[in-house]
Amino acid sequence: MKTVVRDSLRLTACGLQLAALLFLTSCAPQKVSKRAESGYLPVLEKWTREGKIYESFETKVLINATYKTQEFRESYAAEYINTFMLDAEKGDKIMKGEMEAPNKYHEFFLSIHTPNIDWSDLEKKEPIWALYLVNDSGEKLSPLEIKKLKDKGPGVIRFYPYFTEWSLGYTVKFPLVLPDGRSFITAETKHIKLILTGTPGKGELAWKLKP
Repeated sequence: MKTVVRDSLRLTACGLQLAALLFLTSCAPQKVSKRAESGYLPVLEKWTREGKIYESFETKVLINATYKTQEFRESYAAEYINTFMLDAEKGDKIMKGEMEAPNKYHEFFLSIHTPNIDWSDLEKKEPIWALYLVNDSGEKLSPLEIKKLKDKGPGVIRFYPYFTEWSLGYTVKFPLVLPDGRSFITAETKHIKLILTGTPGKGELAWKLKP
């Protein structure tokens, strides 16, 4: 059975003879439901990507990832401050923390939804997926940290509407520099890819950084 490849997401065969897996992603921003007048959702959409794995035309895995760029963090902090009506002191602390984070690491919020729990657990000693961040020069980074989200309450869903009570959420952090000390993202970098690879297949979620 053939494996279909669409946009920037590819999936390899996972060894099943009678089933085909398809991992789809859109390089266009992930669409989320609209709320009342807010500048946050368009920014969330801009930096979010979605991928799916199909088996016999049935969705087996749904993956969403948001790249926490400085633009996203500023919008997120403003939305957080407004939502919880924080005073100036607390609001400044939240904003400062978000603005300083991109100078420490590249971070993604990752949501995985699948009936197969083994396919969504990234904290196992031998997880089914390996994660990498790759630039358009083919240079690769491994995560500094993969941390499972403990809180699945409305506070998380408020800011990441694609995240549900049936999903597992993770924050994934990558270093800013390559092993030789060079910057991973430079002024010339046009795009980056978050690559998930393992026994179910291989997929790529791509973010365009410049024309």
